[in-house]
Amino acid sequence: MISATGRNPVVMIVDDEPMMTATLAAVLELETGYDVVTCNSGVEALERFVSGPVDVVVSDFLMPGMNGLELLAEVRRRDPEVPRLLLTGYADKDNAIRGINEVGLFQYLEKPLDNDQFLLSIRTALEHRGLHAALRAKIDELDGALRDKDELTARDDELQREMAWARTVQAKFLPEEIPALADWQLDVVYTPAMAVGGDFYDFVPLTGGRLALILIDSAGHGVQAALGTALLKFATAGLVGGDHDAAGILAHLNHVLFRGLPRDIPVAAGVAVLEPELGRVRLMGAGLPKPALVSADGEVEFQPAAGLLLGIVDEDLYPAGTETVLDLEPGQTLLLFSDGLTEAQDEADIFYGEGPLGEDIRQWAASGQSARALPALLGEKALTYGVPEYRDDLTVLGVSRAVEDAN
Repeated sequence: MISATGRNPVVMIVDDEPMMTATLAAVLELETGYDVVTCNSGVEALERFVSGPVDVVVSDFLMPGMNGLELLAEVRRRDPEVPRLLLTGYADKDNAIRGINEVGLFQYLEKPLDNDQFLLSIRTALEHRGLHAALRAKIDELDGALRDKDELTARDDELQREMAWARTVQAKFLPEEIPALADWQLDVVYTPAMAVGGDFYDFVPLTGGRLALILIDSAGHGVQAALGTALLKFATAGLVGGDHDAAGILAHLNHVLFRGLPRDIPVAAGVAVLEPELGRVRLMGAGLPKPALVSADGEVEFQPAAGLLLGIVDEDLYPAGTETVLDLEPGQTLLLFSDGLTEAQDEADIFYGEGPLGEDIRQWAASGQSARALPALLGEKALTYGVPEYRDDLTVLGVSRAVEDAN
């Protein structure tokens, strides 16, 4: 056992009989790693007590000059946090009880001593001292926090103003409006867990009338995760009007993030390249949850879109994932989402994506609501389902093919 100071605990044994101190010291040295100090009088013990650290004092009661209670009372005056144990004979039990009241004994032990009981008492006393020291440190810490309260309050007010400014700036990085496409409906819900978040999305027009839907989820949330969103905005801006496929988009994002972010901030992503005239979507993923293909009657099929997280390896080592091609039928909706949706947890640590998600989609279908309402509905359900301590940034992107007019 090592004390809170990093040294071996020091146990002082005081008895006017050298045989007794030698015996108890031998027991401790044989069974423990404690440092043992022995003294044969109260005066000698006090001189040693003030000259170096002592963690526990064990004293006999009957000693000439200064008895055990007088010694332990003086120990208490000098350092009340040191546990004090009194050795007594059966006839001295009344004095031991008086010592508990007057001296604040941690424990008294009757002679003849049982070695196991003696060792247990010492260990318990040291644990008590350790807990008391930890409590004292915590009290001192709280006292310091209270003294700094006014300063912390002022700093918090300043931080809140800076976070509000950061949220305004981050909002500028997100699309100002959702693109309008004939026969298609695009929708998004975005809810950061804090003032700023690590989720990011964008709609990027490509050649041939195609549109890339990009969803990013940086590790963690808050300021650290939000740092990457500015970088991502510049990265996606470089894709506008290009002849890119989903694999090329992920490779480009990985290239930018690998050079711009620390390795300990991995980024998950998903890309859906929409070909409106063909009714087709090409999917690739990089660590996001599997996208969900939802039919008009609420049936859900999760689509394969696995791939390596972004920002971990350079472009020469970044592997191209497998593309999933979907031909969306009228009335079908494809959902891309960050794990803030699926991993919202209730008090029983059950994830929203483990059951409630599918049930809420079926209820949406039965209610006859439009596909436009689905992302917002699921986002609201996840937020009310999860408890705050498990909350993460949440983004849901939806792309729906309109139902053909019967006329």
